[in-house]
Amino acid sequence: MVKNGMKKCRLTITTIVDGQENTIAREGEMDLFIPTAKVYYREENAEVSLQLEGETAIVERQGDYTLRLHLVRGKTTRGELGIGGSSGDIQTLTRAVQYSIREKSLLISLKYDLIVSGERQNMQLRILGRLID
Repeated sequence: MVKNGMKKCRLTITTIVDGQENTIAREGEMDLFIPTAKVYYREENAEVSLQLEGETAIVERQGDYTLRLHLVRGKTTRGELGIGGSSGDIQTLTRAVQYSIREKSLLISLKYDLIVSGERQNMQLRILGRLID
């Protein structure tokens, strides 16, 4: 299902958690309207969306667990994590929100620390999206 105003794309999504790298390929949708960008894709058990503007990114995940992060470069912000019907606050310390928008492609790089119950995980997310003609 293509969301209103969004176009089909191919995504290469790389996550790095505490140095462990994982890359997946997905079809998704994106809207490239400089200086903002939106990306939407499905995982096996979830739907994921990202919205980017300036030095801010909003990451939302709905599915087997829920996640909402508001990433602002250089700041510690609160987010929400829900698992098994219960939810709690988490924190993120954002080191980088970078993205490059071209006519038919988008490159995103997010670097942040995810802090849950005092435990810190070093997180990186890279997404390369290309519109499907």
